This record gives sequence, structure tokens and C-alpha cells, in this order.
Amino acid sequence: MYPVNLILDDKPCLVIGGGEVAYRKIQGLLAASAKITVIAPELLEKLSAMHEKGLFSWLKKPYKQGDIKGFFLAVCATDDENINKLAAAEARKEHILINVVDRLSLCDFAMPAVIRRGDLLVTSSTNGKSPAMAREIRRELEKFLDTGYAPFIEKMAVLRQEAMQVIPTFRQREEFWRSTLDENILKMVREGKVKEAEGKIRNAISSFGT
Repeated sequence: MYPVNLILDDKPCLVIGGGEVAYRKIQGLLAASAKITVIAPELLEKLSAMHEKGLFSWLKKPYKQGDIKGFFLAVCATDDENINKLAAAEARKEHILINVVDRLSLCDFAMPAVIRRGDLLVTSSTNGKSPAMAREIRRELEKFLDTGYAPFIEKMAVLRQEAMQVIPTFRQREEFWRSTLDENILKMVREGKVKEAEGKIRNAISSFGT
């Protein structure tokens, strides 16, 4: 597998199914700002509440041949093997990325366990072989990823632009960040000393080349 983070902002994404698994997949797609359509005869109560809030469109019917056309990405979260195979075959024909839950052989991609801290996105994956193990690894990682990272990333976006104005080449900037963004900086962030960490990096930018 080749790891990528898909940019799904406002892209049309389809979820087939209205149960508990579909609920979890919809939550992930909403976090990625996807434009979601759900096809299912029925929805869980909590999914119905989300639909009433306008968080996704709902086609109240079973999946039928041709329903997948026009979508960028699809997730099939049903126990119906016929629907799983039909959706996967159609997705490949239409060049649409698809994940069929618990059927890696029918998938174009596997969904990792995810940690979100603002714009920080950390994932763990077992190449689809053990989602339960991926979730446990995520829980372990969550112990080390404090919420303080999120505001620091906002600061880093500004600092990155400042560095680009001072440090002329990509290679020089890469070397600069490797040497500057070290464990001491991350320790400050974990301790809530975001301004101190920001100041230290800004001083390093100002001192570049001197």
C-alpha cells in the first residue's frame, strides 16, 4: 500500500449502508469536509438526526446498479455480499475509489485508525489486516499527542511563510527545519509553552545565514 491523505473538501462521496459501521465512516468523511450522499433503506437513529441537520443527503432505497456514477469516492458498509461485489465492480468500471468494509480484496484503499488534533492528522494502519490492532495503536499514540499541538500548527503555518522569505532554496529550508524543529521545541509545545517555542523558531529564522 502507498500512504496518502486525500483532499475531499466538497468532493462528492457515497456511503452505502445506514448502520453502525456506516455511521463511523460518515463521521470520518464529515471531518474531511466531504459532500456526502448515503444510500440505505433505513438509517440508525443517530444518523437520522444527522440527516435532519443537513449533514448529508439520503437516498432512502437499496443500492442499485448505476447509483455509484458521479462520485469521487465510495464506502460500502453493508452485510449484503451481492451489493458489495456490485458496488466494487461498478466503482472500478467508473474509476471511482472504493472501500468495501471488511473485504480488502474488493478495496482500492484501506481506512486507517485516525487521530485528529486540529490540522494535525495521525493515522495507524495494518494494511487492512487487523483494524482492531490499528485502533489499539491509535489509543497508544493518543497518550502522546496533546491538544497543544493544534494551536502550534497554526503558528507553524505563519513561521513557514516567514522562513520562505528568508531561506532561498527548498534544500536549505529542509535542512533548517530538520535542525530547528527538534525535541526541545516539541517539549515546549507539550508543556503549553507555545509562545516560547514560536519565539525560538522565529529567532532561528532571523539568524539564518549570519
